[in-house]
Amino acid sequence: MERIKSFLQKGVDEGRFPGSHYALVTKDNLITDFVGYKQLYPTKEVLSGDEIYDVASLTKVISTTTLILKLVDDNLLSLDTKLHTILDRYKHPQTTIKELLIHASGLPADVPKIRTVKTKESVMDIIFSMDLIYEPNTKVVYSDVGFILLGKVIEKLYQMPIHESAQKYIFNPLGMLDSGYRPEIERVAPTEDHDDDFSKGLLKGKVHDEKSYLLDGLAGHAGLFSTVYDIGLFIQSILNDRFVLSKEMTNKLFLPQITDDSLGYKVTRTLGYLKPYEDSFAGSKHDFEHTIGHTGFTGCHMFIDKKNGIGFVLLSNSVHPKRNLNRIIGLRNELGNIIYEVQLVSK
Repeated sequence: MERIKSFLQKGVDEGRFPGSHYALVTKDNLITDFVGYKQLYPTKEVLSGDEIYDVASLTKVISTTTLILKLVDDNLLSLDTKLHTILDRYKHPQTTIKELLIHASGLPADVPKIRTVKTKESVMDIIFSMDLIYEPNTKVVYSDVGFILLGKVIEKLYQMPIHESAQKYIFNPLGMLDSGYRPEIERVAPTEDHDDDFSKGLLKGKVHDEKSYLLDGLAGHAGLFSTVYDIGLFIQSILNDRFVLSKEMTNKLFLPQITDDSLGYKVTRTLGYLKPYEDSFAGSKHDFEHTIGHTGFTGCHMFIDKKNGIGFVLLSNSVHPKRNLNRIIGLRNELGNIIYEVQLVSK
């Protein structure tokens, strides 16, 4: 872990991000550590080790994908279920649950001009009025909109808000004691400082993503706060085949569902997750046949490698105090290579 720590400390010293917590996970071990600062503004505070982070789009895989697939496991839903049969305001009759999970539904990536939108009702009005912008299943367009809709499916079928179903079906069974939505602020590492009509002041304990912010912090695409220890438990349960989904469904998480090379590199999506590609967040020194992962806008990423029995998660608030200062993304590939060098040498 010393090589990982010194690499990340160098990133802090270079001003690439304030600080981070990270965990290296195997079937038998879960080792956590941290470097740097909890915040830089308005005062500088070093990390103490018990911080909770806004994990941004890791919400999509940890909560939303898991809950949707649990509904499938329990025969309350299928991957081929048409969305409009559950959400009657949705106007495209052919969109399936699977298309939303793999970001191939035809829906746009985002809600335009979100910082001019005022209410949660307006967010959903805009989403339900959206046209499809490409032929479904012909390419991948990473879509927050699709996962917001999946969050609504979860709420409708479980008859409870997403934070309650995540607590009941994921966090409690896995012992993820510090994971949840809308956390107590004391332990939370703050994200961005704002001063406009949308929000003012330092975001601390409130979700950074604007759409989730308007949706009261309870959404399918973002809103989860957690620790590297808790996410380490999540990863470890998958490595050990003790996850909250059936073994068959857990194995499906690793199977490619669609590949799109229209951006000049191959993007392969599984159910909810992204397969790492060369030079991305899991290094370049091994194959990714049994590896899945995800990233988060606040400066987070995670991956799970079933073949080598390795998992990793890093949480940071690299958008603090302003998102344009975030320079952690460029470190992910080299960090991935170091993780494999450290872990495979130690075996």
